[in-house]
Amino acid sequence: LNLGKRWFIFDHTMLYKTISYGIVTALQQSTVQIGKLGIQMIVNTMGVSTTAAFNAVNRTDDFAIVPEQNIAHAMTAVMAQNKGAKEEQRVRVAFRVGNRIELIYGIIVGLLFFFLANLIMGLFTNDLKVIKLGEVYLHCIAFMYILPAITNAIQGYFRGIGDLKITFFSSLINMTGRVISAMIFVFTLRLGMIGIPLSYLVGWICMLAFEVPFLIHMLKKTLA
Repeated sequence: LNLGKRWFIFDHTMLYKTISYGIVTALQQSTVQIGKLGIQMIVNTMGVSTTAAFNAVNRTDDFAIVPEQNIAHAMTAVMAQNKGAKEEQRVRVAFRVGNRIELIYGIIVGLLFFFLANLIMGLFTNDLKVIKLGEVYLHCIAFMYILPAITNAIQGYFRGIGDLKITFFSSLINMTGRVISAMIFVFTLRLGMIGIPLSYLVGWICMLAFEVPFLIHMLKKTLA
């Protein structure tokens, strides 16, 4: 078929929405990376062995948390499609099922990292001091992987319904709480390596304290 210029359809509103979503997402990822840089700077003051151990456990964190993020991305796609189709009930079901998957995964990976901490650290180094410091970190944070599972599920929900402001500010609050508490735990309380996972706990709690009221409000709104 010879459609000529009729094939070219330019929607200004869609362009604006795409750019606005892209900017907010970019800002959110920037805050996360800046926060990680702040934590790395704090860790670097604790010596070579601690820095080496932290770099190793960072890789284990990726193995734990990246799948949680990808589960949330899948939730976002399903919920966004059903939101567009005005199927609010399906949005709620997708969130509920996705949240259960996140929780189950968080519990499983936490148990694995707790009981296999020594073996995991041995994959990255033979230095006994570094391995010991890594074990301290993993034994502490293993009980916390359920929290990023929940926060990722909630972020997947807000992305799915198109409210990226909540995801941006929650990430900003998370990283701010994380860096400030890490400074207190390391420089004031002198907790050493264990202060880092504890700072993550503070960040995730602050994030949930911000997100959960908005989540409850939105879920109640969809029932109205």
